[in-house]
Amino acid sequence: MQEAMKTYLLQKIDITKAGKGCRMWLGDIDGDGRMEIVMVQPDNGFDDRYFPHSVVCATAFNLEGEILWQIGAPDPTVKGSGADIPAQIYDIDNDGNNEFLCIMNGELCIYDGKTAALKEKHPIPDKHAHDCIIIADLEGTGYPQNIILKNRYHQLWALDTNFNVMWTFKGNIGHYPWPYDLNGDGKDELIAGYTVLNGKGEILWTIDMIDHADCVWVGDLDQNPATGPAVLVGGVDTTAHTWDGKLIWRYTGTVESQNIALGNFRPDVRGTEIGGLDRIDRSGPQGKDGLFLIDYKARPLFKEDRKVPGWSSIATMIHNFDGKGSDHLLAYRRSGLPAAIYDGYMNPIFTFPFDGHIMWVDLIGDGQSQILIYDDEKIEIYSAKEMDLSKAAVPYTRPQPKRLYDWTRYWGSEMAPERYAVNYITGDFTTNEIYSWAEKCAGGQTENANEPITRADFIVLVVDALKLRAYERSRFADVLERDYYCAASKIAKKLGLVSGDKLRPTEQITGREAADILKKAGCAVNADADGALTKRDAAKLLLQTK
Repeated sequence: MQEAMKTYLLQKIDITKAGKGCRMWLGDIDGDGRMEIVMVQPDNGFDDRYFPHSVVCATAFNLEGEILWQIGAPDPTVKGSGADIPAQIYDIDNDGNNEFLCIMNGELCIYDGKTAALKEKHPIPDKHAHDCIIIADLEGTGYPQNIILKNRYHQLWALDTNFNVMWTFKGNIGHYPWPYDLNGDGKDELIAGYTVLNGKGEILWTIDMIDHADCVWVGDLDQNPATGPAVLVGGVDTTAHTWDGKLIWRYTGTVESQNIALGNFRPDVRGTEIGGLDRIDRSGPQGKDGLFLIDYKARPLFKEDRKVPGWSSIATMIHNFDGKGSDHLLAYRRSGLPAAIYDGYMNPIFTFPFDGHIMWVDLIGDGQSQILIYDDEKIEIYSAKEMDLSKAAVPYTRPQPKRLYDWTRYWGSEMAPERYAVNYITGDFTTNEIYSWAEKCAGGQTENANEPITRADFIVLVVDALKLRAYERSRFADVLERDYYCAASKIAKKLGLVSGDKLRPTEQITGREAADILKKAGCAVNADADGALTKRDAAKLLLQTK
């Protein structure tokens, strides 16, 4: 069992002027390198199990609690929502600044993130095509600018970069389709409920399950990049498929997998674990929700026997809240059970002081995440370290991460490709610590010490060891977003550690090239000029930077 976690309350923000029933979006809308908060209020007066919401009001706050702008006016009759709200924060026009996108009054509206000035608006393809907003790269341009709209359950519309309908699809599309380049061709596929579509809207494969998909995740299930990403869908059961549609397993130990989340919750157990929320009892006016945890082969590790009624709980993964690169399960429980952070044995290691919705993000760009818990009155911001929220780690606009530009209240998402980047190189999934591995490798105590190291892998090690932080929107021409080294290569590009249009990621790196990268990062090192580096050589170089 992990010890209780020391946690600090950093800030409390009054959000009463945003109106009741809001949900939270996070993004760097003013370009100061910090995340801002946008509270979005939906419309009401209908059953949102069957009809989609529109946006009534959106109110932006900075981390000091000051209102930056407000679009629309709060509706005092709104109490809450049980479905997605059609809004996102993203640089949709690729000009370097994040916009606020939403559907209001039957139109897709794009507002300047800094000023809330309306930049453009477009008609939506159907009066019910506003259940949520999904952003993808269906055309393979290298930058996601396709918008996908949907009705509640039965039809979606894919728009081109000029907001014209490219194609539509009717089927069992679930709550929030998830875009991902499954086959590595540079174009997103779309996991639309139980159907996987290519960028042209053609069916690639389907999932055999009744009812509808509550939650979709993509990630490395077996901690082996050679097998490609796995697709996991939570519905009546939880299923895992290979990227090309072969069933890996079906977990039937739930009544309804309302949420699932992938993470390395138990580093002592091989593979990625899947935590989630099971609607264990649907009877009565409140029903009952319970947490569960299974391993990468769907073997049960934990199942909660919840005694307190109540549903609309949420369970998701939070990464690096502790500053050690760990994954934890984060859940808010409802009906008197407090929100909490759980260790891999499902013990609460921090319990929040009030019941509310939860979001998590790296607020200032230093790599460590914070948690924001909120209700209709206030937001409280918690961190595992004392820190100054007024100071950003970078002095420029941070690109919106995919987890936030395709945000859904159903918490569909993906395991960031870089999550296991270090572990793939070291072979150790219990820690992300570079220098302890480097000491062993330099002494020849690791199995792969004499293997050659590639340019991409060396850059991953350098970025992680030196804790380099930078944010770059574009990538090298020979790198895909799904590559585990993509994030590190973007940092190297932004900081000027590697020049040119291509990374040449799979080529062996020479001592001269490696030393040059480290010198550009501010490290004085010595290396053989021309010979190809082994992992042992790379480890010795890294130890010179310690």
